Amino acid sequence: MIRLFNTQQNDSYLFLGVILALGTTAYLVQSVCLALLTVYYFMMLVWRRQAFLCVVVLCCCVVIAARIYWTQTPTVAEGTFSGSLSVRSDTIKINGDLVTFEGEMALGKVMVRLQVKTEAEKEQWQRRQDWQGTITGDGRLVHPRGASNKHGFDYAAYLENHNFVGTIELTDWQKSTEDQSVVPLRKWRAAAITHVQRVFPSRISIYINALLFGYKDHEFQVLRDLFSGSGLLHFFTISGMHVAFFFQKLTYIFRRLHFTPEEMCLPVLCCLGGSIVLFGGSISVIRAVLVYMLNALMTARAKSWSASDRYGIILTILLIIAPKLLLQLSGQLCLLMTFLLLMTNSLRPRFHRFVSGQLLTLLAGPILACLFFEIPLFGGLATVLFYPLMTTVLLPVVFLLFVMSLVVSLAPVIAIAEICLDILEGTLFHLRHGSLTIGALPVSVALLCTIAGVICYQQRKVLLLLVVTILVPIGYQKWQVVPTISFVDVGQGDSIVIQEKRNRGVYVIDTGGTLGFERQAWQQRSYQSGAAYSLVPFLKGEGINEITGLFLTHGDTDHIGDALFLMQSIPVRTLYLVPGSQEDPRIAALLKDMPASTEVIWTEIGQRIGNEQSLHVLAPAYGEGQNGDSLVLQAHLGSHSFLFTGDLDQAGELDLLAYYPALQVDVLKLGHHGSRTSTAEAFIEGLSPRYGIVSCGRNNRYGHPHQEVLDRLMGSAVLRTDHHGMIQFSWSENKQQLTLQTWLDEDNQEW
Repeated sequence: MIRLFNTQQNDSYLFLGVILALGTTAYLVQSVCLALLTVYYFMMLVWRRQAFLCVVVLCCCVVIAARIYWTQTPTVAEGTFSGSLSVRSDTIKINGDLVTFEGEMALGKVMVRLQVKTEAEKEQWQRRQDWQGTITGDGRLVHPRGASNKHGFDYAAYLENHNFVGTIELTDWQKSTEDQSVVPLRKWRAAAITHVQRVFPSRISIYINALLFGYKDHEFQVLRDLFSGSGLLHFFTISGMHVAFFFQKLTYIFRRLHFTPEEMCLPVLCCLGGSIVLFGGSISVIRAVLVYMLNALMTARAKSWSASDRYGIILTILLIIAPKLLLQLSGQLCLLMTFLLLMTNSLRPRFHRFVSGQLLTLLAGPILACLFFEIPLFGGLATVLFYPLMTTVLLPVVFLLFVMSLVVSLAPVIAIAEICLDILEGTLFHLRHGSLTIGALPVSVALLCTIAGVICYQQRKVLLLLVVTILVPIGYQKWQVVPTISFVDVGQGDSIVIQEKRNRGVYVIDTGGTLGFERQAWQQRSYQSGAAYSLVPFLKGEGINEITGLFLTHGDTDHIGDALFLMQSIPVRTLYLVPGSQEDPRIAALLKDMPASTEVIWTEIGQRIGNEQSLHVLAPAYGEGQNGDSLVLQAHLGSHSFLFTGDLDQAGELDLLAYYPALQVDVLKLGHHGSRTSTAEAFIEGLSPRYGIVSCGRNNRYGHPHQEVLDRLMGSAVLRTDHHGMIQFSWSENKQQLTLQTWLDEDNQEW
């Protein structure tokens, strides 16, 4: 058994926290297994005759139940909105002409989006503190869709787990009233964030706002990718180290003023409460503040609790504050890492600190794979190396820069700071690829592997620890992969992924890409590659760490725009292109910038690529990267035939039919996203597809798919990524059966 409790004490409040966490989460997700675990641990308390803890558990259950009842999000129908909103000014984020913030209306908390019409309006919103108060406006209340791709981010679930009623898209608005609070903490935080962005260059302001105020907007994404790849993102998200830094300095000042522990207790507690808002109000901040509050009380009262007691008490308070704590990613990571530290605390001195740090990362590996699909292999080592730098150099320096910026000009200092950041980021750049892709583990498997890993750690069986936290998850994930063909929802674009059994071969046809439109400079929005939210998470969630072959059908941005990002995210062994397509400037640019490790092969008619699921090149012999030159491929899944035509036009379709008069397919990916320029009636009659697949964006400006195309497919079932999300066909070798699954309506069919 895992050594959970301090055997030197009769009572352990860790029981309290674990029981409440399991019971609350079991109720929220309707899990029978978690409910049974809750009953099991409660009966352990009864068996150990812990009457006091039993009473406390029952009382806390009542309090948490009341919190769930009073904080439950009301169901509000989509529709027109007209009324007033309270603005949380410190949450205002500005990206080009798009403004987003958290607001409050009569029915609850909402996420608000609006598009400013002029540069002057944008400048008004950039003074965030001026908007603390109420605005009135008109718009529309909408509910975001769930994840449209397998392993994709579920924004609807995110809003629900953070108690948002929905999203309001404002079209007209005006300021109504200002905040009249005596202590306007949010306004102060908003003013500080605005000051930092105005005084400092963009890169330095990202560090200062993230480390000091927990503020992360679209500009933080670049920093996020850099620190995430090296396993150090927790310094910005779940560590709460800025809270520790601030209150260590505050306590030092009180001691220098000769305050006794009892005398400093009240002012420190007051500062701690206010700091929750000033530091961003995240779960990690609240946990760190509670730790300091508990320590201050223990010092003032000369009370001593074990580490497990303190963890249980803090977990209980957090559950009362936020019952959905364990449904939120930040809560899961924060409490997981703290729990693992607690479980291994007594044994860590037996290991060298570098080894101990690395083993802790491996212990968390299965859970990290469950959440992020990969493990930063050197995350523990990097943490041990960089923690002193972050706590004794970077954090104090950014704090000092912020304070100095309030009184003096910092131009010379800023230049030096940027040089130091170049060195730091250059070092992290070389660590960013040190991640092992495992795939999306089921929660139950991840928990079992983590528990087994903790037991191995406690018994100092390092080799067995590696097996249960790395090899078992990898083997489990690969064993689950069956032959599939997936039409990924990449918006207005194409991307198809073909997987052989256990990922022995992985082929991607096109990558999608965002089409840009002409905007003025102040309107330009910063976008991360669309593949970062769709294609790459799907591939990593499937445990894919190398793409065997990438096929680019032609040069349109909505087909190849994310190809370079994909190559930089996941190694591509071979790039397949139509001979002559290098004449297209977009493909030529890709060939110039792509990784040197990727081999380029020019396709030939009749060429067959792959083993278990071979791809057959049907056309063309030569092309210049245009729609009419699109690469045409045929694949098979079991006994079923699939045809992929890129943006091939009607003339090309008829030529294809003339060249292959006996061609029959079960599933046809419609050319050019269902445009009337493709999908000729004679082509459909000749192929007789059972399914027609349309890959297009939701409410796209082109009107794809066109109605006349849908009319031509009256004899076929039409599946659309804008309506159905990802469309996946999988083949069962045991049942000799093809299964169709779509992600938005969860429509599962068997052939």
